[in-house]
Order: sequence, then C-alpha cells, then structure tokens
Amino acid sequence: MKKNTRLFVGIAVAIAFGGTLTSVNAAVDKNAIKAAFSNAPGAEMPYIANSLVAKAKKVDKAETAMQVLRVAVAKKPAVCVSVVSFVCGLVPDAAADIAAEAVKLTPQYTREIAKAAAKAAPAEIDKITVALLKATNAKKHQMVYNSVVAAVPSLFRTVNQAVLAGGSSDSKGAITTVGSPIAALGADGSVADAGITFPSTAPTPVTATPGIDPARYNAP
Repeated sequence: MKKNTRLFVGIAVAIAFGGTLTSVNAAVDKNAIKAAFSNAPGAEMPYIANSLVAKAKKVDKAETAMQVLRVAVAKKPAVCVSVVSFVCGLVPDAAADIAAEAVKLTPQYTREIAKAAAKAAPAEIDKITVALLKATNAKKHQMVYNSVVAAVPSLFRTVNQAVLAGGSSDSKGAITTVGSPIAALGADGSVADAGITFPSTAPTPVTATPGIDPARYNAP
C-alpha cells in the first residue's frame, strides 16, 4: 500500500510539472496542483507540497507555494503546520505572506504556524512577525510574539525591533517585548525566571602585561 501511495505521489508531481503549471508569466495551474493532492493521504501532503514547490521555476515558486498551501489546507487543515514548515524553507522570501495566509486559513494553529515559519526562515523573522500580527486580532498578538521568540530565541532583538518599528499592527493590540536574557525565558518566550537578569554594571576590564605564551607553537 505504501509503495502504491509513493507511486501516485510521483505520478501526480510529474503530471503537475510536466504540463502547464509554470510559464514565463509565472502563471500557476491551480487545477494541476489540485490533481496532485486529490487522492493523497494526509501523511503524504507535506511531501507533495515540498516536491511541487521545489520543482517550480524560480519565478513561480512563491505563487506555487501559496496555492499549494491553500489546496492542502482545504483538503486537510491539520497538515497546515507541516506544509508551512516545508514551503517557507524553500521560499523564505515569501515566508511572511505564506505564514499570514496560513493563520487566516487555520487560526486554530496560529501558535504552531508562527513557530514553524520562524524556524524555517529565520532570516525573515522580522517580516514574519509583522505579517502575523497584522493577520491576527489584538488578543493573539502577545501569543504570536511569544511563539516567534520561543522558536528562535537568539533573534529576539530582531523581533523586538520589528514590533517596535511601528508597522507591526493596524489594530490597537499591545505587545510586551522581552528585555531579559535568553536564559530567563520559558518555552513560550515569556520570562520564566525573573531572577536571571542582565548585569547592572559593566564587566571589569582585563589587563595584562606583554608576555609569552609557552603553549603557542611558535613560542621561543
């Protein structure tokens, strides 16, 4: 049964990209994409999504990724997070738009989508955060922020700058940014240990007199 499923996936992908899916006008054949997913089980959908986007021409990848997301989610909403993870990694420049569309289609998976998109395209984490905040209502803004920060804690300053830049939301939602060290954050990006703080004073400068390191290979 598994062998037959894989065979169908291969045929579906081949049909989708052997026909009129791509063109010089970046036109994506929606019917071909629907055909690729028509009889596929949920477990195979992320694989199909990855194959369709990976094989699309560069000029078509973003549009293909968006249509792949819509078709897959329409057939089985539960695959949304996996599809977002795959396609955002393949088309990072479109990750913000893809993540925003995903939360509009499946708002029940907003937290998971935010994490998946941030991990798949960390270089676009600022744009992803802003896009997700604009796509969600004010009550979810803190959760979105926390989820993105928890996904890639080392980039929390980048996320903070994006949120504080002023273009993060069209609503009146309030975001509380994190000013604590990464070690103080919990799994959801919020401060879990308030006792861990940044030093209040600058570190003591280290001074030393010129000398010779006997461990160096060229030491006399």
